[in-house]
Amino acid sequence: MESLHELDLSLFRAINVDLHRSWLDPFFAFFSYLGLGQICGAACLLFAFSKSTRRFVLPLLIADAVGGFLVADVLKILFPRDRPSHLSFAIREEPHLASSFPSGHTTTAFAIAAMMWFLTRETPRASWGWISLVAAGLVGVSRIYRGVHWPTDVVAGIMCGIGTACTLYLLLPKFGLKLTEDALMSEIPAVSS
Repeated sequence: MESLHELDLSLFRAINVDLHRSWLDPFFAFFSYLGLGQICGAACLLFAFSKSTRRFVLPLLIADAVGGFLVADVLKILFPRDRPSHLSFAIREEPHLASSFPSGHTTTAFAIAAMMWFLTRETPRASWGWISLVAAGLVGVSRIYRGVHWPTDVVAGIMCGIGTACTLYLLLPKFGLKLTEDALMSEIPAVSS
């Protein structure tokens, strides 16, 4: 465990201190706030404005709620961990209220990004899933950069988010929610000429 702590400490220092530049602050602040559950939820609602993307709204909102508000918050209660912002050399750019483990922003971002990847893979919108995963990765890095999470908090958030999306993608169809374009298209009656 000591070697893991040393790795955590050195990676935290490399991202939070060594990478720190004033011109990067707004970039990482943007991605950090992008990982907030409320912001993610609002972004998911934007898909409701187009008939071709409305099917994304409910699965993405469920991934947001389960990943960020259920999984991450429960784990924070079960595994109380001090944040790295208490370190004398840490550059802390935002206040924090809860335990550090896992990163809730990262869990939420990856739950939504992985669900988007599932919903769009093998479709003309496949790039949306990949773009979502890159954005989620930047959310994770931003949490370290801003001094409020250890790298292992972020890795745990990635695993929790992806695990949440995988579980939901397997379970939601059992509750009648159609997630694939093929499943949705099979419900549209064919027009005979």
